[in-house]
Formats: sequence, C-alpha cells, structure tokens
Amino acid sequence: MSVIALTILAGIGQFFIGMKLLSAHLKEVASENLRRNIQRIIGHRWLTALLGLGAGILTQSTNAVTAAATGLSTANIISIRQALPLIAGANIGTSLLVFLVSFNLNHIMLFGLALCGVFYFSGLDQSKRWRGPVNAFFALILIMLGLDLVTSAAKELRHYPELQQIIGWASNSPITSFVIGALLTPVLQTAKTVAAIVAAMAEGGMVMPLDAMMMVIGANMTSAVNTIWISSGVSVTGRILALYQSALKIIGSLLALPLVLALPWLAPDATSAFYGLNAALAVAVAYLWMQLSAYLVSIVFEGWLIAFLERKAKRTIDEEQFTPRFISPDALREPATGATLAFYEHLDSLSMLPAHFGGVREGGEGADIARRLSKRARIIMGITDQFLAELSNNAQDPGLRQKIGSLQRLSGLGSELQEQIATLADLARPRSGRDDAIEMRLASFVESAHLTLESFIDFTREPDALGRETLVALTSNRADVIDGIRRAVMSGESQDTVGHKELFDACLCFERAIWLINRYVMISDEKGSPYRAEGEGA
Repeated sequence: MSVIALTILAGIGQFFIGMKLLSAHLKEVASENLRRNIQRIIGHRWLTALLGLGAGILTQSTNAVTAAATGLSTANIISIRQALPLIAGANIGTSLLVFLVSFNLNHIMLFGLALCGVFYFSGLDQSKRWRGPVNAFFALILIMLGLDLVTSAAKELRHYPELQQIIGWASNSPITSFVIGALLTPVLQTAKTVAAIVAAMAEGGMVMPLDAMMMVIGANMTSAVNTIWISSGVSVTGRILALYQSALKIIGSLLALPLVLALPWLAPDATSAFYGLNAALAVAVAYLWMQLSAYLVSIVFEGWLIAFLERKAKRTIDEEQFTPRFISPDALREPATGATLAFYEHLDSLSMLPAHFGGVREGGEGADIARRLSKRARIIMGITDQFLAELSNNAQDPGLRQKIGSLQRLSGLGSELQEQIATLADLARPRSGRDDAIEMRLASFVESAHLTLESFIDFTREPDALGRETLVALTSNRADVIDGIRRAVMSGESQDTVGHKELFDACLCFERAIWLINRYVMISDEKGSPYRAEGEGA
C-alpha cells in the first residue's frame, strides 16, 4: 500500500511540475497575443468570450487573463463591461484540464513523450522561436502523465479495507466532502487543480462521484473567497474584475449544488449509469456547468451586477490616491503581463511630473495639490520598482528577464527624475524676503524644466523618431549653459545668502534633471520602447 500511496504522491508532484512549466513557457506568449487580439474585437460580446475561452485553454489560468484585462481596462483601451466576457470565457476554458482526466489518452501521451524527445534532441528547445511551444508541450505531457499515475494507483488503492473505511466516512455527508474540497484549495492554490486531481481519484474509485463533485463545489467557493481577499490590494478597476471573477465562482457553485444533490433522487438509474460509465467525466461536466451557467446568469443580471461590484469596490480618496492603477500582487504570477502593466504604471507616474510645479508657475495648481501628487508619485514609483524586482525573479524566460531589466533601468531613472523635480519645485516655491533677481532666476529654472518635461511626456505618450531627436538635441551639450548659469549664481551681489544657496541647489537639480531625461531618451528606441538589450543606446 505504501508503494501505491507514493505513486499517487509522485503523480501529484509530476502534475504540479507540469503546471509550473506550462505557466512559465506558455502564458508569456499567450498573454502577448491576447493583448493584441482584444483590441480587434472590442464590442463583440461572444467573440470576446471566445477569445477568453481560447486564452483560458492555452494558459489554464484565469489570473493571466484577468491581469491582462485589468491593464487594458485601466488604460481605457476597453471598458469594464467589455472585459467581463473575456474573464468568463477564460473560466470556461480552464475546464479543459479537468476533461483530460476523463479520456484514455495513454497512446497519445506516449507518442507525445516520444515526440518531445525528438524536439529536445534536435535542439528545438534552444530555438528562440520554438522554445516556448516545445517546453509547453512537454509540460502538458507531464500533466497528463501525472494525472494518469494518480488514476492508475487509485484503482489499486481502492481494494484496501482501510481506505474503504475512510471513503465511507467521507461519504456519510455531502457537507464533509464540501469541507474537504474547501480545505484543499489553499493547499493546491486553484479550484481547477483540485477538480483535476479529484476527478482522477474518482476515476480510480478512490472517491465517489457525488463526493468528488461536492469537493469541487467547496473548492470553487473557497477560490472565490481567496480572490476577494487578494483583490483588496489592487486598483478599483482590478478589484471590480476580481470581484466579478469571484461572483462567477459563487453563482456557479450555488447553481451546481442543488443539481448535484437532486440528480441522484430525480433520476437515480441514469445518474448511477453515468457515474459508472466515467466518473471523471461526471466531475468534469459538473465543473464545466459551474463556469458556463454562471456566465449565462451573469449576462441576464449584468447591469445590476456591475453596479453592485462598483459599490463594493469603492475606496476612500486616500486609498485610491496611493494605490497603483495597473500593477497588483496578483500580476506577479504572470511575468509577461506584469511587465506590460508595470510599463503602463511607469508612464502614468511620469505623466504627473509637470504637476509638481503647481503653486510655482503662474496658472499652476495649488501647492497642496502639488505636494500630494509628489507624494503619490514617490510612493507609486517605489512600489513599481519593488514590483519589477520581484517580477524579474519570477520570470524564467531569458528574453523576458532582459526586457524587465531594461524597464528597471528606465523606472530607476524615472524615480530619480521625480526626486529632482520635486526638490526643484520646493526650492522655487515663493518665499517672503527672497531677492527679486533670485526669484526671477528660480522662475526661469522652473519654466525651462517644465517645457522640457512637457516635451518628454509627449514623447513617452506618442513616441516617434522626430520627438526623440528633438529631446536629444534639447537635453544634450548643456554643460556650457549650466556652467554659465552656475558662474552667474556664484558671482551674484545680492545679500540674500539663503536665496543664493537655494538658487545654487536649484541649478544642481535642474542640471541633474536634464541629464536624466537625456539618459532616459538615449536608452529608449524611437518608439519609446523600454525593451532594449543592455547597453543599447548608451
């Protein structure tokens, strides 16, 4: 019995390894394609749902799809209403993994494993073009082999009396099975994983079909609670979409529960025959029913559901002000999507830089607003830098890791630029008793910095070759000008020593800010892309 138990554990371990590899090598490609295709079908509910279905089948992760939808919705590329079918379709697409357990794919698995050997022997796993698909295919074979191990071992294990006693105890009450499924979810991380493993055990006779279905329902409910808990640390848009995902899980579980419990009473012979024919298929159908029925119901009550979720997702002003718009801890699981969201977050923070001069320039916003924006920019840029560091550790693809490293360089330059601009704005803020000549020179620094920043922000928003050349010319070879300003500051005849010190410090900040902008533009290409190899553009 110990050997059989170890075989089951080995199968589960192999399943987890396959899931991890699939996540690493397939999601990155699928997430990029998903973002490109979404914009082509905006406004078509069923096409969007089909795209989400395809993305869910490929990535086997609703988190990847939700993260991509959150970024596009926050960037106003799609609306929240348009993002909903995408998430619902992805939920349905993840059912494929559970269905794989219900079919006898031994010959396909063995052929697939042999094919993987050919791919690796021929070096396709080293090819930049084929590395992702080949490794993803190998991961899928590992998943199928792991589940097959669990199923085969479970068939042998069911003959042991000790196990029959445990199964009998679990079968005494559907509530017990529900609780077991709910407790398994935090350990196995997703309801889909619980459903796949439980389906394999049901096919091997280790778990009764009704108990397996109750476990899946319990896992689905716990997954919804986990998603609600995780959504507390994301932006309003991200929270709405995460709550929608949770609502689908809850609705699906509530719709499946009475059906699973009533069928054995309403049609006992047909239900028993179906369970006996293929127990794993029965579990897979129950899991699919939860995802599909939830989406169909949500369409009917979509307006009310969105209004309800928006009320629940509202934050206080302070919470919203200091919460990133795009990135969230959940996006760390999807490095490719996370990198894109971090880039959006970075550009959003850069766009706030000119507002630092509020209360300094004529017509600018008040000083209090400027200070709040400065605090927000500092906090958000710090969060983005930390997010990118963690994302780099999670990324396994060398090309993606290099892209994230390039983005980290730009983010670091942006953070330092923010500090210099904030310091310059504080130094230039009007002060009683300051010499008029010094006041005018400080104002000229602010106007020059503001003009350069506006050109810089325009380039980051709509990058092109002409904008890049203009910025490079505007920020290059400024040493003579800066030295002339510095000499003029040092030779001033004013008795305002404090003002002289402020002017000198402002000169240093201005010089550093101009250099940072120049450096930023030089390591970006003419399209403003941060995804350049190390050393390019230097």
